[in-house]
Amino acid sequence: MNKFLTILFITLISGMAFSKDFYFYKGKRIDLKPREDKISIILNNENYSEISVKESFKSILKAGDKLTKVTDKIYLLTFSSPETQTDIQNRISLIMDQKSIVKFSSKTYYGTSRKVIMLPSDRINLRLKNSRDKEKLLSLNILNNCSLDGFSKDERNFIIKTNDNNSIDILDITDIFFNSGLFEYAEPDFIYPEKCLLLSVPNDQYFSSQWALLNTGQLLSTGSSFSLYGDAPTVNGIPGADMNVSAAWDYTTGSENIKIGIIDSGIDSLHPDFQKAGHLLPGYDAFNDMDGSAVDVGNHGTSTAGLAGAVMNNSIGISGVAPDCKLMSICIFDINGNTSNSVIARAFDTAVARGIDVLSNSWGGLTPSSVVTNSIDNAAINGRDGLGCAVLFASGNDGHNPPLYPSVLPNVLSIGASTPHDQAKSPGNGNFFFWGSNYGEDENGDLDMIAPTNCYTLKAGGGYEPYFWGTSATCPNAAGVAALVLSVNNNQTRQTVYSNLAKGCDKIDNVPYGINKVNGKWNTYYGYGRINALNSVRLASGVDVTPPTINHLNIKSCSSTYPSEINAEITDQDGSSVPVSGGNQPKLFYKIKKGSGSWSGFDSTTAYSVDGNNFKFKIPSLGWESEVKYYIRATDINDNEITFPKHSPNAFWLCYYKVGNITTDTRKFSPFSGADFGATLSYPVIFGNFNILDTKVIIHMRHTYLDDEVIQIFSPITDANNNRKCLFASNGGNGDNIFEASVSDSASLNWNSGNPPYLNSNFKPEYNLRGLNGNNANGVWRILHFDRGVTDYAFFDSVKIILSKTTGAASSCVKLNNPADSIINFDTTSFPDVTERNFYLKNSGTSNLVITGSNFSGTYAPMFSIVNTPPTTILPNDSGCFKVRLNTNITNTSPSESGSTQNAVLNILTNDPSKPIIKASLQTNQPLGFGSKNLVLDILIEGLYSDVSNSMIPDSLTVMLRKGYAPYQIVDSSKSLVNNSGRGSFNFLNSDNDTNYYLVVKHRNGLETWSSSFHKFSASLMTCNLTDSISRAFGNNLIKKGNRYCIYSGDVNNDGTIDAQDVSLIDNSAYHLNSGYLKEDLNSDNIIDVADIGLADNNTLKEIAVISP
Repeated sequence: MNKFLTILFITLISGMAFSKDFYFYKGKRIDLKPREDKISIILNNENYSEISVKESFKSILKAGDKLTKVTDKIYLLTFSSPETQTDIQNRISLIMDQKSIVKFSSKTYYGTSRKVIMLPSDRINLRLKNSRDKEKLLSLNILNNCSLDGFSKDERNFIIKTNDNNSIDILDITDIFFNSGLFEYAEPDFIYPEKCLLLSVPNDQYFSSQWALLNTGQLLSTGSSFSLYGDAPTVNGIPGADMNVSAAWDYTTGSENIKIGIIDSGIDSLHPDFQKAGHLLPGYDAFNDMDGSAVDVGNHGTSTAGLAGAVMNNSIGISGVAPDCKLMSICIFDINGNTSNSVIARAFDTAVARGIDVLSNSWGGLTPSSVVTNSIDNAAINGRDGLGCAVLFASGNDGHNPPLYPSVLPNVLSIGASTPHDQAKSPGNGNFFFWGSNYGEDENGDLDMIAPTNCYTLKAGGGYEPYFWGTSATCPNAAGVAALVLSVNNNQTRQTVYSNLAKGCDKIDNVPYGINKVNGKWNTYYGYGRINALNSVRLASGVDVTPPTINHLNIKSCSSTYPSEINAEITDQDGSSVPVSGGNQPKLFYKIKKGSGSWSGFDSTTAYSVDGNNFKFKIPSLGWESEVKYYIRATDINDNEITFPKHSPNAFWLCYYKVGNITTDTRKFSPFSGADFGATLSYPVIFGNFNILDTKVIIHMRHTYLDDEVIQIFSPITDANNNRKCLFASNGGNGDNIFEASVSDSASLNWNSGNPPYLNSNFKPEYNLRGLNGNNANGVWRILHFDRGVTDYAFFDSVKIILSKTTGAASSCVKLNNPADSIINFDTTSFPDVTERNFYLKNSGTSNLVITGSNFSGTYAPMFSIVNTPPTTILPNDSGCFKVRLNTNITNTSPSESGSTQNAVLNILTNDPSKPIIKASLQTNQPLGFGSKNLVLDILIEGLYSDVSNSMIPDSLTVMLRKGYAPYQIVDSSKSLVNNSGRGSFNFLNSDNDTNYYLVVKHRNGLETWSSSFHKFSASLMTCNLTDSISRAFGNNLIKKGNRYCIYSGDVNNDGTIDAQDVSLIDNSAYHLNSGYLKEDLNSDNIIDVADIGLADNNTLKEIAVISP
């Protein structure tokens, strides 16, 4: 026996020690979750009748057990009740004793979705690393009693099966082959029985409204009978909450050159709504590997195909999204709803061979498979003669993060679900409370976009299905739009099609699209948004009708009576900027309700600050118990307009916040038990009459296998589209319990970022709780629990709801909406003028503004006085007058506040909770001259001056007047602000006219600098320019930047020398990541970093120091 075979024999012996519950996918171990309710039985061959098989196992079956034929040689045993793994192993041993007919019996497993059944067959999918190793593969087969069952043309892809009477579990044999090192992958060819991969189950009630194509707000029947759990039998959608298909049809209804492949359960080729010459291409039965698929074996593929491409204008039924494109049925299921990895791979390979353009896949939930991934990637990359097929998958119906495999693969589009109100379908909203579409992302890929669900479509047998739900409906809707996009330009690559679909999406809901991805702005719940056929079709034609993207996070309610700042990032779909001036500049619209009053009409404002694509708006200052609703509107250069939230000013979607004295109200539910496989409502709690500002829920629940669990909060809001919010949906896998985990919008983690029991952690909900904000809390609240599996009961030991609200206390509010509201300008006032100004203090609050006093402060405070009787009480929406007098003829003025940069400040004491002291700046156009001397100084500071822009960051500095002879005593000093042009105005009270002084300048981190010559006041005025010549400073102690001269920066410790001590201080501050207005920040960028170190170090090398007489 050669060395290779010896190693394989050792591997075989060691591999049989125990059965494995894992396999490897792309080098990563995939741990399987054994089911407690089913096992599989694989027979030696297909020659046994179903009657004889059931008779053989009769003695093993317990009362209530069910033995089901999956294929001629595979049976599924479903237990009457869940069993332990020990009991299951005992059952398998009893079955294995039937050696005359049984090849082996095996555990079954859950997929990535709880509803998926994974049944190991007797086959393995393999791919050799090197085709020359085929002989080694054949040797492996001999050692492991296996044989070839299929291979590819390049003799690298193989399917092998175990031979008759080979009782080794297929997972053990798979591991042996994988560990040989010969294969890129070696994976079980799992069987997926009973239609478990399909992502909806049709009903049979007729309905005739296709809101997904054109939503006018019409009355829609939901098909739900779960009114006890909050669902409504009918709803009115929001106009425009659709895919805008009817508008896209003005440009194309599809092209017969574009072929949509429906990889599903087949298409009923006799359905009247498919009857058009050449509309249905010859189908393919991938399960049996044969041409021809004229029936729908699962009553599912006909429904998905109808949404994508039912015939239009035939006076019956419906229209598909792309009615003039051709359809091909690619059936991957047998008549019992079974399929396998190898069947799925064969379906995609055939689609490529048949030249299919778009592939719609309304199924998923299996664990990763290399043979499936490779076949999908091959279609996406190499299909359409190298342009790539557009491959779309349903994201899944579990309502959690992330999407199911294969939809999460990077080369496909993962399609979630939207409702007639343009919400992401989550458990609780959009009716059918028990399901929601998967969202988010993992290391493999992400949700790409969402599309309508619960749609009217076709049904196998010639009928119609009014309530086709799940992401099974969303995928063909999106696939139809992809076909329309290709119809106007069939030379697009797959990536271009994906880009046009993504960039054309509407950014719906009151959520921020703040994550930058390859095709623009992205959101965890919505991907790039809800599909818009018109936008995408026009983009494919080179015409931009797609509006800008507004990225904004609804501001929180607060207690501050200052103006509310609204920040928004606004970009066009191609990343370019939007107009920042004129009629098309972004605007914010808002309306206000004060106390028990009525809502105002909408007012508007433009941004007060624009920095690139970031816009800042202000909503005026308000008193407590004031409510605000707002939205933002933006337009691009092509006049394409959008609002945030989408559909504003529809009241359902307006942003909301409240100003008030914020507190919380908490209710705790009595402990209750949740049903096993069913819905349960908790005992009620009741909240009082107040508006909700924020919601937090804390959960303590015991349950094994959390993947079964869906937990929703059920509020008394009457709107069935907004009254339930999903907190938790099928997370945690087979982990147990949730212990004191809190759920809130402000959390930073998704549930899939944690692990059971999630002790004291904080997680985001499965759908935003923000939709509750602004609604009245009054009424009965419950927890709605839904258990998806038959395993265990849930025990809710403690659930708390914490609602933020205001105390109801009103308040005054001094209106300070812009700088002019706190400035009293006396214009040009000079000695010996007396000027009076009226200053009106406005109360925009909800209660009286009480004035308890006032005073003046600042350098020239003695010159100012109030000459009327100031108000003591100002009513809401009224104002009070302060008549302020400036008298420049007042003598003996002296500084009352060192370093004041304004003439004086009027301080008014109020009962405003955020502004107890109102400071009104008292300003004049020119510095006050009486009683002082004024120096106008031109000076630049090295670290703050840019020779590129010829401007300086404003900062304050001190000028000292020194006598013109030794010992050069200080006569006076003044501190003032130097503006961005390098000019400052300095006032001196103790100086004389016509007297020589040296000017000595000191800056917080600049080098003390002396003037080179004497200067003196003439008529109380002096000017000096230290920027136009190096000789202006004593000893030429200036540095040249561009064409101007600056004082040196870097003397941080102000010892007169820029040296290593200064560099060390800056370096230490940078090391500790200090920031702000600090002496070490030489360039005033509020960050101490290498730029500051380099500036000081350079001056240190020059040995820069003070030079004085």
